[in-house]
Amino acid sequence: MIQPIHLILDVCVYPLFSQVTSGAFAGLSKLRFLHILVSSSWGGVNVTLEPGVFQGLSSLEELTLAGMSLALAPPALLDPLVGVRRLRVDRAGVRDLGELFCLLSPGMENLETLELPGSMVSSIQNGGCSGSNPWPTVVLSRIRILDLSGNPVRRVEPKSLAVFQNLSSLSLSMVDVWLGQLWGSGMGRVNKLYLSSYASRQFSPSLSDLCTLVVKHGVESLDLHLILITSFTAEDMKRCGPGLRQLSVTSEDLSGMDLRFWTGTGQIQGLVMVLTKLTNASFCSAGGGRVWNLTSLILHDNYLTEITTDQFSCMPLLERLDLSRNHISSLAHRALQGMPFLRVLDLTHNKISLLGKDDFEGLPALEVLLLEGNKISGGIAHGVFRRQHRLQDLSLGEIDIIYQLYLNMLFLGFPTKLQHLLIDTGPGTYLTVGHVPAPEVPMVLELRGKMIQSSDCDNNMFPMVRELKVGEGTKFDCSNDFLAPYFLNLESFEFSANPEKFATPYTTINQLRKLKRLKLTNLNFSNHTDPSVTFRNLTELRSLVLINCRLNFLTRSMFTDLVSLRVLRLYSESPLILLEGVFIPLLSLSTLVFDQVDFRCDCSNGWLLDWADNSRKTQVVLLQRQQCIWHYQRLNFLSTMERLCQTEDDFLSYVSTTAAVCTLLCLALGYRFLRWPCVVLFFRLRGWVERRVGKRWWRRKRRMGGQWEELIEVEEGEEKEEEEVRYDAFVSFSSRDEAWVLGEMAPMLEEEGEPRLRLCLHHRDFEVGKGIVDNIAENIYCSRRTVCVLTRRYLRSDWCGLEMRVATHRLLSEHSHRLILIFLEHISPFELSAFHRLAKLARTRTYLDWPQDEDERVTFWERLRRNIAERDTDELHDPPEAS
Repeated sequence: MIQPIHLILDVCVYPLFSQVTSGAFAGLSKLRFLHILVSSSWGGVNVTLEPGVFQGLSSLEELTLAGMSLALAPPALLDPLVGVRRLRVDRAGVRDLGELFCLLSPGMENLETLELPGSMVSSIQNGGCSGSNPWPTVVLSRIRILDLSGNPVRRVEPKSLAVFQNLSSLSLSMVDVWLGQLWGSGMGRVNKLYLSSYASRQFSPSLSDLCTLVVKHGVESLDLHLILITSFTAEDMKRCGPGLRQLSVTSEDLSGMDLRFWTGTGQIQGLVMVLTKLTNASFCSAGGGRVWNLTSLILHDNYLTEITTDQFSCMPLLERLDLSRNHISSLAHRALQGMPFLRVLDLTHNKISLLGKDDFEGLPALEVLLLEGNKISGGIAHGVFRRQHRLQDLSLGEIDIIYQLYLNMLFLGFPTKLQHLLIDTGPGTYLTVGHVPAPEVPMVLELRGKMIQSSDCDNNMFPMVRELKVGEGTKFDCSNDFLAPYFLNLESFEFSANPEKFATPYTTINQLRKLKRLKLTNLNFSNHTDPSVTFRNLTELRSLVLINCRLNFLTRSMFTDLVSLRVLRLYSESPLILLEGVFIPLLSLSTLVFDQVDFRCDCSNGWLLDWADNSRKTQVVLLQRQQCIWHYQRLNFLSTMERLCQTEDDFLSYVSTTAAVCTLLCLALGYRFLRWPCVVLFFRLRGWVERRVGKRWWRRKRRMGGQWEELIEVEEGEEKEEEEVRYDAFVSFSSRDEAWVLGEMAPMLEEEGEPRLRLCLHHRDFEVGKGIVDNIAENIYCSRRTVCVLTRRYLRSDWCGLEMRVATHRLLSEHSHRLILIFLEHISPFELSAFHRLAKLARTRTYLDWPQDEDERVTFWERLRRNIAERDTDELHDPPEAS
């Protein structure tokens, strides 16, 4: 059995109580990542973890618990997790942070990351654990990342965080807390500090207090989220000192921000201002000619409308500029000058309509240029990317009303290191690659739009494309032919067509012999393409995804050459028939996924269920969710097939299995409770049959013979009667009590006193070679009385129990037989109550107690001898003794 190393349990809890029991993950000793995610309408607060639930998970490195209350968790819950490096607890439902700290085991010395978001922690106190036990300080001192975001922290006691002296990251959500509580908490150096307001406008510290916090704790990266800052000036920033390197601000209102704030500290290298409603980013003009050594500037999701001339010229070291999701409609002349080291420029989802010749003139080091999401309708100037020789990733936005696109003219020398190119065109565009040098590295090409046509597909770029993605509804033709023959080196191909508008044969896909991954969406195989030919020659294909490809049948001939296929995913909104044996050629298939397949409710699909059950190397995923069509209704495929296709052999197998199980169960119960009664009944019946058959034989002999025969019969009858009663008493006793029987009882009754009695003792009188059960039954029926010598050892003996049962059966059937009980030791009624038949006899019949006084034993032997020798009375003369 292969043990998983990553396990995710996503549990929806209903009704209101649930628990994870002890030993739930037993046997998963190699598990490294465990995520337990609980969701319910009540927030999961009633989900509990029993002690020992994590027993055996010594190799676990990462644990996530989400949605379960830990307020009443057992103290030793996390003790087995000695190897955990990252612990995340979401929505724990505790008020004091110390309650969560107390759950940490002293053995968790590898713990480096502790995340407790959304756990309703409102205070950080230093009260220790229950029972006057301190926090596990050794474990806490080793933590480098502490995340308390999403908690309404209102109070931080002095010295409550003193155990954390070298945090690399601290995240806190505050509610009306004076920051002086933080620098009085005793914590040491914090490399990255994330502060947020629990809700909008609930936390409004001053920038001067924030800077004091930065200086006291050596903060290098400060991230402020949803914090209301009323003053953001250079004077305030001076208090942050030279140590602050990264500043990130997400605020609904920065109306008090002075664009010259950065001059207060010239050491900030990264600035993030997101969702701040920023309308003007003229930092350089406000700085009065000062140089800002900024390397990263992120201003996405704001209200910027234009980029002015030399707007970022004071940032000569800038490497990344993100202006996405603004309202920028134009780039002024020389707008992007002065950034010779800029490598990443993100202008996605703006309103740029025109790309001028000099827009990117001053960006010679640019490697990534993202223009996706801009409706470029004003045109693209020739040579717009002529300076970008290092370009590796280029995405062109929606090119609208541009009917001719010449790639070679955009670059005036194609960048040989280009790895990713995305082109999004309008209703119809003719794409011309032109005479370009072959790229030095493999490429990823993405094409989107309604119709793209190219007349020069025999170019130097297409053979270098290793991954090709053609977007949904996009028709891409090369001189009215399907594109496959021009991309012979493809390793990954995603193609989405519009079968209602375009009728194109796709059989040339079989020429892509190097293909390893293929995803086809909305192809129309039913009318224009032979699927049995399409997938030929694809011997290296490892993953195949077919989505709504209008396939009516899947046959074995379609997959004949797919010997390397490992993953097959099927999605079809129309009924799909899988012919028997269709997956036999797929020798390497390990995963078969049915995302959505409508089968026919027909027993011809029964082979699929048998194959899924018996296949050892292929895992069939989501088959239980599929449906089939039955009389215009959609029914669950598995349950419907089980009802429709259950054969008579299956039914007979079910009935025979059930009968066999019931028979074995009855035999087991009978052996446990009816074994000895059945043995006794068997010997009684056998004895009765022997006596009845014997009497009939003697009667027949008497009718046939004369007086001589009658005389012989009478004599033999007397001899037989004499033989039938050979002993006065059968003595039933435990082998542990043999010394008393042989030393006291046998000599006293057989050798002394009158009359002398004949006793049957099993070690002396049982016939050698005969079965023990036969000996017991025969000798009891050949004795006038049965004497049971009762001790605790007698009650525990199975053979003594059998002798007791045979004697009581005879007592009930022959009222002349007498059963005499001798209690050799005192046995209380409570101990005797477990033996129902013996307890009833002790209550209803007279028994004898072995006296401890020597003088009373003479009377004991006389009474015993008299009651054994008596032949005609049914009851003992003396009343029962106290027992």
